[in-house]
Amino acid sequence: MLNCLEEALTLLSWAARERRHGHRIASLGERNIIRELVSPLLERVAPQYELPRVDVHWTQKELESLAKLAAAESAEPTKELIDAMKGH
Repeated sequence: MLNCLEEALTLLSWAARERRHGHRIASLGERNIIRELVSPLLERVAPQYELPRVDVHWTQKELESLAKLAAAESAEPTKELIDAMKGH
């Protein structure tokens, strides 16, 4: 699971860098059919937006912690959180 998470973060980081530079992410099919990858996250980092660049260097311990959190069961929201979301 940890290696898959590392690979996913690496791929997402690369795709975001490419969009930030104005490049498009696409696949080329057998019949030269081009399919462009479009994602809200990637479009937010496209050149028309000036967002600060931050490189995150994850330690092994941090990646293991993130993998554990990602694999865990979702917690039910507390009453306080529900009230806060309602504006109480």
